[in-house]
Amino acid sequence: MKTPSEALFAQYPTRWPPLVPALITGARLVAAPVMAILAYFGTNPQVLFWIILGAALSDYLDGWVARRLHRTSFEGKVLDFMADKVFLSVAFLVLARAGWIEPVIAAVLVSYHLLVLAATTVVSWGVGKPLVVIPTSEKLVVILSFVLAAGAAGAAAFPGKAVYSTIAHTAEFLALASLVFGIAGYLRLIRRILRRFGK
Repeated sequence: MKTPSEALFAQYPTRWPPLVPALITGARLVAAPVMAILAYFGTNPQVLFWIILGAALSDYLDGWVARRLHRTSFEGKVLDFMADKVFLSVAFLVLARAGWIEPVIAAVLVSYHLLVLAATTVVSWGVGKPLVVIPTSEKLVVILSFVLAAGAAGAAAFPGKAVYSTIAHTAEFLALASLVFGIAGYLRLIRRILRRFGK
């Protein structure tokens, strides 16, 4: 006999992301406003560093757990994509407000992440279902964004350790350069979609 939750998941198999990976991904969505509130009230930089590092690790861990449990899903990819964009946008705003990252760099990165999220949302509404197609270059943008956020927070949290400053300065350049590849990847994807619908 099925439990009520098993019956619910069986009734809606395509609408519910698998629970364990979804909880890991959802932790990033919860961490974003928590980080903003803590930063607003002037929390210890080490706390923000560990939140950002935990979020970066969860970005890898959710996919790994889903694959190990054979519970990958399209909905999980949508949730992961959204969690990355929301968390990174909030993280860069918090880091810029604290003065740990250049405001112009933060503005460019936040604009990119929010623009991609908004464009994906508009296209999803247009086709009537969630649409997340992630080019390889987009994965590079997300990884380098996490490295930059963790490096900048680490430089503030541990000022005596020069490794974090080195990581942050290197990641600033690489993250901005990766945006070019991210935009190019999406433009190639749009061209392929237009060709497919043009036939």
